[in-house]
Amino acid sequence: MPREAIDLLSFDRDVRRAVGRLEQLRGWLTAGTAESLDRARSFDVFDGVRHTATMASFKSLQELEPSILDVPLRDGLLRWIYELLQARVGLDLTLADAEAVHALDPQLHPSHVAEAKRVAAARAAGPAPDDQKAQAHTYGDALASIVRAPDPSRAAAALDRAGNLASPVGAVRKGRRERRFEAAHRLGLAHPFALATSIDVGAAARALLDATEPLALELLGEWRKKADFPWRASSAIELGLARDARDGWPSRLTQRWLDEAFKALAPRGADAGRMPEPLGAASFVRAAASWGSAWRTAGAPRSMPFGLARDPYPTPSFRFGFAVAHVVAEPSFQKHVLELPSRLASGQTRMLRTTMLHHARLIAARALLASEDHVSSTTFEELGTRLFAAPLPEAMRDAWPEPRPTDASRLVALLGTHAFLGDLVGRFDDDWFRNPRAGKHLTSLACGPAFDADPVPEGAAAAIARAFEAALG
Repeated sequence: MPREAIDLLSFDRDVRRAVGRLEQLRGWLTAGTAESLDRARSFDVFDGVRHTATMASFKSLQELEPSILDVPLRDGLLRWIYELLQARVGLDLTLADAEAVHALDPQLHPSHVAEAKRVAAARAAGPAPDDQKAQAHTYGDALASIVRAPDPSRAAAALDRAGNLASPVGAVRKGRRERRFEAAHRLGLAHPFALATSIDVGAAARALLDATEPLALELLGEWRKKADFPWRASSAIELGLARDARDGWPSRLTQRWLDEAFKALAPRGADAGRMPEPLGAASFVRAAASWGSAWRTAGAPRSMPFGLARDPYPTPSFRFGFAVAHVVAEPSFQKHVLELPSRLASGQTRMLRTTMLHHARLIAARALLASEDHVSSTTFEELGTRLFAAPLPEAMRDAWPEPRPTDASRLVALLGTHAFLGDLVGRFDDDWFRNPRAGKHLTSLACGPAFDADPVPEGAAAAIARAFEAALG
């Protein structure tokens, strides 16, 4: 594509179409049913929009010298072209990944295949109460069974099952990692995350893990002392669900509950999408994060070009989400929204903040693993032990976690959330989430572009660690 032929607004419309088609494909792959996978295989994602995912377009846009007013749109489209190109060159492996995740155990006896397919199809729509004890026959089901298990022994069995089924998934994901690094290098980028952030993602992730390590080890030690079962990595995963913080929550986790809880900020609510499965109080924190991210994303004016309104690395959106999630673990939220007495509110606040510490370290570990072109056995064992006080099965080394292009931007957003919350508290007090003026302020911020290149605050990892120590130490 000649450089002079690029019309940014026209190209923006094509990118919007391509991203919409890619999201449709990902929805089918996530569903994982035989029907949805068949649809994915026959779907030509880039039909009519292939030019949005080529090296020639990337180079042409990279060399374009628009007016200063159009530079943000040019840069936003450049990030989208890069991710669309990565999606196109890795499309076969993305399909293979979904097939491997949802493939039945090849050692399954032929007489059990039909029943296993029935259970897998039922679980795709949501787990039935009577299938919690059934053995998982796919890697995806085995992972889900760790958190759905009714007791620690079954959670440990599900983890072992995931390890047994992980090899085909790991082989595909190792190939996806290698291809992603190769594509970035062919485009002249030093790292696949080069357009997402200017920081050293691996170093920033290790800094956060190191800063929070003493408190995390202390809390994990407390959990292990109280446990009346052999400790496994699955034990920490299960405790991270905060199932004991059971007071005050509604019987169902719904969009309506979220809109009511945060109506002072957004009277019209925000579409948080599909609600997470209610596995414990941590599910409400996750839902609040999704609501906050959706609110930030929906704030862009309709007249704003797609390349500014949406971004493959939506750091501000994640930052909003983390801020709203933090609110759920605040005593004021527990008292005023859940209507709990002070004693119960204090106890649940501590449990939820412990969960948030665990999740913050998980975000750092995911970003660290994604930042490396090869994950060694030593690194994988080290991170498993640091996160869960026990290593994950070695067979899961390349299979876990699922690769996400947003891992770096989630880490950057997390590192900026402490300062972001500090500003909100300074302006609107501790219960800022109940202040309509805070809602108007955040709404004004949400009108801006979906991407920002704001630097990570100096000493962010240490500040986050101090905040957790003050809350939990």
